[in-house]
Amino acid sequence: MEAAAEATRRESEEFPMELQAKALEVLSSNDNTAMETLFSHLYSPEHQHQHRSQALTFLQCCKRHHPDLLFIKLFFLLRSTPLPETRANAARALLFLKPAHLWPTLKPIAQAHLQAHLLTFLSQEPSIHVLRLASLLLAETLAAAFQARQPPTSHLLDFLLSSLASDTDNLRREVAALVLAKLPHDARFVLSDAFREKPGAVKALHESFLSSLASSNPDVQVASFAAAVALVGLFAEPALFHELLRAIMVGVFTLLHGFEATYFRSAFTELVNLVSREPLLLKPYMNDMVLDVLQIAESDALSRETHRLAFELVVAMTEVKEYEHVFVNLPITTARRLLSVPMKMVHGGGADLESEGEKVGDVYGFGMKCLKKLCVALGASKAVPAACEVLRLHLDGAEWKMRHAGITMLSVLAEEFSDELVLTDNFLVEVVTKVLKTIQDSHVQVRLAAFKFMQTPTNFVQVVQILYHNRLVHAFCMALDHDQDHKVKEQAASALLFFLKNTLPESLTLNKSVDTVMSKLLPLLQGKESAKQRSIALSILNVVAQRCHEVVHKYCVIFLPTLLEACNDKNSEIKEEAARGIRIFAEFGTPQLKPFVNRILSELSVLLNHSNQSLPENAKAHDIAVSALGRICEVHRECIDGSKMVPAWLSFLPLTNDLIEAKLMHEQLCLMVSRLDKDLLGSDNQNLPKIMVVFLEIIDKGDKVATAQTMKQVNNLLRLLVRNIRRWVATSVLPRGEEHGGDEVAGEVVKAAEVSKRKGGQ
Repeated sequence: MEAAAEATRRESEEFPMELQAKALEVLSSNDNTAMETLFSHLYSPEHQHQHRSQALTFLQCCKRHHPDLLFIKLFFLLRSTPLPETRANAARALLFLKPAHLWPTLKPIAQAHLQAHLLTFLSQEPSIHVLRLASLLLAETLAAAFQARQPPTSHLLDFLLSSLASDTDNLRREVAALVLAKLPHDARFVLSDAFREKPGAVKALHESFLSSLASSNPDVQVASFAAAVALVGLFAEPALFHELLRAIMVGVFTLLHGFEATYFRSAFTELVNLVSREPLLLKPYMNDMVLDVLQIAESDALSRETHRLAFELVVAMTEVKEYEHVFVNLPITTARRLLSVPMKMVHGGGADLESEGEKVGDVYGFGMKCLKKLCVALGASKAVPAACEVLRLHLDGAEWKMRHAGITMLSVLAEEFSDELVLTDNFLVEVVTKVLKTIQDSHVQVRLAAFKFMQTPTNFVQVVQILYHNRLVHAFCMALDHDQDHKVKEQAASALLFFLKNTLPESLTLNKSVDTVMSKLLPLLQGKESAKQRSIALSILNVVAQRCHEVVHKYCVIFLPTLLEACNDKNSEIKEEAARGIRIFAEFGTPQLKPFVNRILSELSVLLNHSNQSLPENAKAHDIAVSALGRICEVHRECIDGSKMVPAWLSFLPLTNDLIEAKLMHEQLCLMVSRLDKDLLGSDNQNLPKIMVVFLEIIDKGDKVATAQTMKQVNNLLRLLVRNIRRWVATSVLPRGEEHGGDEVAGEVVKAAEVSKRKGGQ
C-alpha cells in the first residue's frame, strides 16, 4: 500500500532531467542487463526498501516521459528473453503500469502493434505461469481499448474462438478462457456484441465451452467455468442455456470427485456468482440445483469445508428476490433436508471443529446465518412444520451436540415465527417439557444453551413465561441450588432475572415463589464465584423487593448487611445494584431498617466521595447512592439530622448518569418544595437559589432526567419561586447569605426562569 501511494504521488511529479536521460538510454539500448536489474530490485524479496523505491521511481519516470519506448522494451523482453522468470517479471511490470492508464498515451500504431504482439505471444509462449500473467494483461488491454470505443478486431475474435476450440493445446484453451473470465464487467458486453455480429461465433463459442467444461484437464475446466459465467448472457436461448448449465453441473461433480479441493472451490464459486447474477436464466432450474447442493452437503465422504461451500449457493439463492417462490414451493421433505445441513454446523457451538483446525466461530456463525436465511426464505407455512420435525429429532438426540443444536434452532424459530409456534398444535407443551429437561441436561453446554434460550426477547418465550412461570421458577432455583458449574449458575440467575423483568408484577405474589427465590439468593450473594453472578443476584433481589414490598419487611435484616458490604466492591455494577437495593429497602419504610441508618449513611458517604473523584464507570453508582440518601431523608427523617442531611442530598442534584434514579429524585424534590420542606429550604430559605439552579438544569436536560409530570411541576414551582424573589427584591427582603450582590443574583435567576419558561413550555 505504501508503494502504491508513493507511485501515485510520483506520477504527478516532474522527474529530473538526469533521470529522464538515463531512462531514455536504458530503453533505447539493446542491452537488457539494466532492465533485468530493475526487475530484480522490484520483485526480489531480498532487496531492501531503498532499492525497491529507486526502481519504482525509475519505472514511473519511463512511463511519464517515454511510454512508447517503455512498452516496446517490456514487450521485447516479454517475447524475446529466453528466461521465463524475466518474461514473467516483464508481464508483472506491464500490469503494474496499468494498461488502462497507458493505453490513451500510445499512438494508434503502437496500440495496434500492442494487441498483435500480445496475441502472437500468447500463441507461442510455453510457460503456463507466464501465460496466466499475460492473460490478465490482455484482458486489461482489451478493456482499455473497449473503453476508448475501439471495437474488438476480427483477429482477436478468431484467436479466442480458435484457442477455445483447440482439442490438442490445453495451454491455449486455458489462456483464452482466462482472458474472457478476467474481462471487466463493461468489457464483457462489448465483446459479447462482437461475437453476436460475427456469423457462427455464438454457436462455436457454445460448443467450445461444452467441450472445455468436460475437459480432463482441471485447469482448463476451472478457467472455462469462469469464462462461461462471464459470457453467459450470450446463451440466453433456452436450448443453449440448458446444455451449458448441464455441462456446468456435470463439471462441478467431476471436479468434486476427481481432483483436489481447490479446483472444486474455484468452480463452485463461479456457480455461486452465476446464481446471483442471472436469476431469470436460472429460475427454472433452481429446484434441481437445490437437490444437487443437498447431494453434496449431505455426503459424509466430503469435508465440512466442502459442505459449507456448497451451501453458499443456497445462501446466495435466499438473497435473490426472483428465487422466493423456489423455497416456498419446495416439498416438505426437501425443506427438512435443507434445515438439517446447517444444524450440523451449529452442533455444540462448533466445539468439535477445534481439533480439525477449522475456525469454530466461522463455521458456527455460517450455520446460524444459513438457519436464519432459510427460515425466512421458506416462510412460516413451510419452515415451521419442517423445522419442528428436525427440532424434535435433535432435542431427543442421544448425542449432546444434537441437543445443543436443537436449542439453537428453537432460538432461531422463536425469533422468526413466535406466533406460529404458539399456535402450532401441542407444540408449546411439548417444547416446554423438552426445555425443562435440557435445563437439567447431563452436558454443561446444553444447559447453558437452554438458559440462554430462556432469555431471548421473543413472544414465544414470553408466552412460556406467563403460562409456565411456576415450573420455570422452580427449574431456575433448582439450578441455582444444585448445579456445580459456575457459568451455568450465572446463566440460570440471568434467566431468572430476565423472567422477573418480563412477567407480570403480581406473578410472584400470586404463586410464593417469593420465598423460594429469596432462599436461593443469599448463597449467591455471599458466594465468590464471579462478579457477574454476585451482580445478577443483586438485580434479582432488587426486582423482587420492588415488586413484593413484604420482602423488604421480611428479609431486611438478612440482606442489608450484604448490600452494605457490596457498596465497597471494586466492580462498578455490583456497587450500582447494592446502592439501588438500599434505596429500595429505604423507600418502603420498614422499621427493621432504622438500626442500620447510621451505617448506611457511612457507607453511602464513602461511595459518594469515592465516586465523585473516581473513574467514569462509577458515575451511575454515585447517582444511585444519592437516590438512596434521598429516600432516607424522605422516609426516615426521624433517624437523621435533617438540617444537615437534606441540604447535603440537595447539593448532589441534579442527577444525570442513572436516568431511572434521576427521575425518582427530581420528582421527590418537587414534592418536598411543594410542601415547603423546612430542612430542604433551610434557615431563612437560604437553599432557595440552589433549588432554582437545580430546577433550571432539569429543564435544560429535558425529559431524559424527568417525567413529563415532573417537568410540568418544575415549571410551575419555578414560576412561583420567581414571583417570590421579585417580591423579595422589591421589599429588599432576601434569603440570608445574599445580602451582598442580592439584586444581581435575583436578576440572573429571574432571567433564567423566563428563558426556561420558553424552553420548558407551560
